[in-house]
Amino acid sequence: MDNNIYFDGKTAQSHDCAVGFYDSTIHITLLQNQNMIIWDKSHISDFTLKNDILIIKYGNFPHQTLECRGESSSIYYNKLAANRIDKKAEGFWAKNFNKIAIALCVIFIVTCFAGYFIILPWAGEKSATLIPKDIEESLGNNLYESILQSSTEEDSATFYANKFISKLKVNSDYDIQVTVVESEQINAFALPGGHIFIYSEIIKQANSYEEFAALLSHEISHVTYQHSLKSICRSAASSFFIAFLFGDVTGISSGILQQANEFKQLHYSRELETQADDKGYEMMIQNNISPKGMIDLLTLLKNQSDDMDEMTKYFSTHPETEERIKNIQSKPLASKKFEQSEDLKMIFNTIKSHLD
Repeated sequence: MDNNIYFDGKTAQSHDCAVGFYDSTIHITLLQNQNMIIWDKSHISDFTLKNDILIIKYGNFPHQTLECRGESSSIYYNKLAANRIDKKAEGFWAKNFNKIAIALCVIFIVTCFAGYFIILPWAGEKSATLIPKDIEESLGNNLYESILQSSTEEDSATFYANKFISKLKVNSDYDIQVTVVESEQINAFALPGGHIFIYSEIIKQANSYEEFAALLSHEISHVTYQHSLKSICRSAASSFFIAFLFGDVTGISSGILQQANEFKQLHYSRELETQADDKGYEMMIQNNISPKGMIDLLTLLKNQSDDMDEMTKYFSTHPETEERIKNIQSKPLASKKFEQSEDLKMIFNTIKSHLD
């Protein structure tokens, strides 16, 4: 319900009134005595609309004032603002202030989330290429020592695993060092700078030296193309950002080392994981090792992941294992037969024998 109040500008007394808006005039009828006051619109000095309250000032100071409250206030305002662009914009903001404020808040929140969870991790990953090699290797060595403290190394298996690598042509700027640790999990992971951890169970489950070569070539690719460093930078980008904000640069390295065990489950982006498969495949071809070993390895991993619930699979940062298998199968030399290497076969069997 509308409520209109008139002030004559001479006293503080208010008068309830009825209002009529016409082309060039406004008629104000005082309800108390039915007196009518007629305003010429050309003499209106100002008018504003806020929270459904229209305030009109008329004449010279002291102004006569008309307050219109209720649903009709915006209608009256639009009539007064018909030929004034500035007042139309002002009225739009006044009428939609709450909606605009909410919309701006939503946009701000979405932008912050996008920056924190998308842009910042992306920037962190890209910044990995700016880190000097000696710092990358130092970080990897520190992580290696930290992880080794909570793991049991299989010394003999480690010795022969590195002997296996010494027989391969490895195109890498890093000194690759493999460490086999005791674990019932089927897992392997690479650290920045050249260290690779392989869990004993995945070697036990492997049925050929080609599968072991596929595992090594995949992890070596992660090291060579700095995937481990990129993924660490991506995961820790928010920590980096906060540390830089507060000037705690030394806190970055210590924060990474405190979370060393989490890197056992470090996930790579789909792009990096697929690249490691592709480069691993190329490395196997260069060493005359059948790529079927990689297909068999991925099939082993697929069989192990079949027990994962669908929600976990959906949000996994790895490409589906089935896609990875098809990717290798589509390669031009995927079905080519290679002569087996008796040396590599013997070394692999020796590694397995030390894990029985």
